[in-house]
Amino acid sequence: MSALPRIMSEDRKRSIYLLVAFALGQAGATGLAAFATRDIFAAFRDGSTALPIVALVTLAVTGGAIGVLRFCERLTAERVGQHFAAALRMRLFKHMARVSARDLAARRNGALALRFVGDLTAVRAWVSLGLARLISALIVLPVATGVLFYMNIDIGIAVAVPMVLGLLCLAVLGPRLGPAHRRLRSRRARLAADMSERIPHAPELRLLGRIQIETRRLQTRTDKLVDAALARARGAALLRAVPDVVSGLAAASVFGVSLTRGLPAAEAAGALAAVGLMIQPMRELAGVWDRHRAWQNAREKCLNLLTVPKLEIARSDDLTAPKAAPSVVFSDVSSGTLRDLNVTALPGQKIGIVGANGAGKSTLLSLAAGLEHPPAGQVMLGEISPTALTTRERREMIALVGSRSPILKGSMRRALTMGVPGRPADAEILREAEVFGLGKVLDLLGGLDGTVAEGGRNLSAGELRRVLLTRASLSKPRLLLLDEPDDALDQEGPDLVRRLICGASATTLLITHNMQIARMMDVLWVIEDGRIAEAGTPDDLLVDVSLAD
Repeated sequence: MSALPRIMSEDRKRSIYLLVAFALGQAGATGLAAFATRDIFAAFRDGSTALPIVALVTLAVTGGAIGVLRFCERLTAERVGQHFAAALRMRLFKHMARVSARDLAARRNGALALRFVGDLTAVRAWVSLGLARLISALIVLPVATGVLFYMNIDIGIAVAVPMVLGLLCLAVLGPRLGPAHRRLRSRRARLAADMSERIPHAPELRLLGRIQIETRRLQTRTDKLVDAALARARGAALLRAVPDVVSGLAAASVFGVSLTRGLPAAEAAGALAAVGLMIQPMRELAGVWDRHRAWQNAREKCLNLLTVPKLEIARSDDLTAPKAAPSVVFSDVSSGTLRDLNVTALPGQKIGIVGANGAGKSTLLSLAAGLEHPPAGQVMLGEISPTALTTRERREMIALVGSRSPILKGSMRRALTMGVPGRPADAEILREAEVFGLGKVLDLLGGLDGTVAEGGRNLSAGELRRVLLTRASLSKPRLLLLDEPDDALDQEGPDLVRRLICGASATTLLITHNMQIARMMDVLWVIEDGRIAEAGTPDDLLVDVSLAD
């Protein structure tokens, strides 16, 4: 079963039915306009001085009605498309929030961004401009053609033949857009990924003398994108040319049949009026193929993203999250570089994790936080897996300070309290911020209402780290996970870390290369090649263990 939201969901079903009603209204108005046009031209033929008031009013009203119905159709279709795209966007976002950090890190940011921008644009366009217009065309064209047959069988045949031929051409040419759309989307994704990777580092790339090299690379990607875009445009333009050819053929057929069969000019005029009104839905039908191919590619990519496994695992109803500092148990855990890890942090214990880069220290913290699920073995917080925690339990229980901890654009208050349970009073926030050395930053930004830029770009690396330490302190967690907490801090770093871990009763797992911080811990775990090589007190281990990279 598709993981995508249903287009015909309860909240969108009514709008789809409205689109059908609008299409039926346009079809009926097109038929009435054809008869009104016929009656008006019949008045010319009869030479009557009396105006065909009914026919004139009918023609005016049907023209206005078609305009109003198309206006309502566009608005309704856009509403359906936007609602469907919004539902898919939320489903994608919520799904990605529940996948492994390792799986997410394996995907390029630009490709992920394209999923939420370009692909969702294609999804919205299919629903609002493709599906809605398909409904309109499939109703207007047969009904209008039926009206022509009712008016005159010969004229009906004269119009139906080129119309059917045109539809057959669209059916043959339309599928050929598939490969063009796939190629265009692939090249757009590569360029978006390359650009999103390089733009944040453009000044540093210039410093490295890489601007010309990277520019050539981007230009090559751009040229390939342009070629793919032109190929897609040629196919789409060819499709859109078909209705114009059909229009000319239908008009010529109507005139030819009328002249050879001696049909009244009024009937020919009425038929031409109907043909003119039928060409617009046919033009829109040509665009439907283009949007459908784009939708198919976008749908495939979104489905692929939604098939990435979630971290959540089932838990029995009698299990609850620990109400105090939990034990953290790693049983036969293998994940990333970690191999057959068996180790336990006791409730409230302060554990320092040391070892060389790439030994698996950060992976261990991710497993404890529930950001990853081990392929082998299990991680338990007390009697429950961290991936089985509810959102509320996780927020109340765990605080993680690492290199990827989020700081989003918004107020300083938001940056300091993101993920903090409850709603701390401003006085408490300011007090903790002052403890962790953010007083001058708050003065500079204008207090808690001051603006923090995207990713905290208007803060220094040390100030960002102080924000994260303040946030962790305000969280009052039961499990405190710290990855190089003194990173980018000055000589005050160890003291700030001491204030955090001593002020919390939480079980603490702390990665460090700083010997001063390591000596604060109850126990040290020394990781080598993914295994615990040694475990003991700092006094026992620091004589022999080097904490340098």
